[in-house]
Amino acid sequence: MTVTLALLTFLFFVTLDYVLHVRKARQADTASAPLPVTEPAVVREPVYVAGYELPDGLHYHRGHTWARAIAPDTAVVGIDDFARHLVGDVTKVKAPRMGSWLRQGAKGGALRSSGGRETDLIAPIEGEVVDVNTEARRDPGAINEDPYGRGWLYKVRSANMAANLRNLLDGSTARRWTEDAREQLELRLMALSGSVLQDGGEPAPDYADRLDPEEWQSLSRSFLLLEGTC
Repeated sequence: MTVTLALLTFLFFVTLDYVLHVRKARQADTASAPLPVTEPAVVREPVYVAGYELPDGLHYHRGHTWARAIAPDTAVVGIDDFARHLVGDVTKVKAPRMGSWLRQGAKGGALRSSGGRETDLIAPIEGEVVDVNTEARRDPGAINEDPYGRGWLYKVRSANMAANLRNLLDGSTARRWTEDAREQLELRLMALSGSVLQDGGEPAPDYADRLDPEEWQSLSRSFLLLEGTC
């Protein structure tokens, strides 16, 4: 009996010693392991070209709308900063109907400005409209304030997304196109009405509202391609 008790006591202390040894080893490993490194949030600075915001990573139509792929077959669509200035203060959004089919380079929605003008927009992607921005419809100011973010217009699903995107502009090509558009706009405004230019030749912030209807139609056809030219 005594031998058995002594043996059990011996086994107890051996087991206890083993458990304590393992626990210390685990604590040591935890203490020596490097702490996970948290990557700082990436703050992207706005990219401006010729005075207009032109974010990288988007594809631009020559009618001054943009597309951003969010899935292999789906893209978000909006207007670029050049169109935002050309249209003026947006007061109403007329998005395409859900389920409607858009053709690349044809009409894809419209905007109404504070001056009462309604401007048709070019669809940069061919496909089915699968979502519309109800926030922008309720608050068109989102387009004025954030045309590349909260002010997006609608989403399109296309079976030929890659081919559609290849027809658009991006990178250095988009930057050169924007620079050329700025130069052409200033030349057109000087020819149309000098009162819409500030000192130094810069277009006035509200130059769209200062143009008469005929001048506006001429500009909108040239830059927004309202006749459906892709």
